[in-house]
Amino acid sequence: MSSGIALPFFDEIHQLAVDIVNASAEGDTKALWRNYQALRKLCENNEFSPRNHPFQWEALADFTCDLNQALKIYRKALRYANEKNLIDYSASITFAMANRLYDDGERDAARELLVEADKLAQSTNDLELRREISALLLACCE
Repeated sequence: MSSGIALPFFDEIHQLAVDIVNASAEGDTKALWRNYQALRKLCENNEFSPRNHPFQWEALADFTCDLNQALKIYRKALRYANEKNLIDYSASITFAMANRLYDDGERDAARELLVEADKLAQSTNDLELRREISALLLACCE
């Protein structure tokens, strides 16, 4: 979902995300932390510039371990997505929030967000996201 992002900017965020995942897989806590901090710094530096984009904030939230802090960052990402009318991002971010809540055992809160994500996703062409939302919504109802 790189629409609306200048390619070098997308690549920079994507590379940091890959580096975080690789560091985690290798058990390299220092590299993981260094790359997470670089992503956080990039987000903060871009926040009040034309380069500010919900994609960077969603990526940062995805790699934030503390649930409450992650949700705070997701809400920031969602606010920016809504301001720019980026429905694909709004749906993705709302789904990510629901997924984190579901993983934390907060099924009712997750279900509420999933219903919202589903409504948003209905107006997108992202069939994979729509399938993921539906699957998690079904899991919440079990």
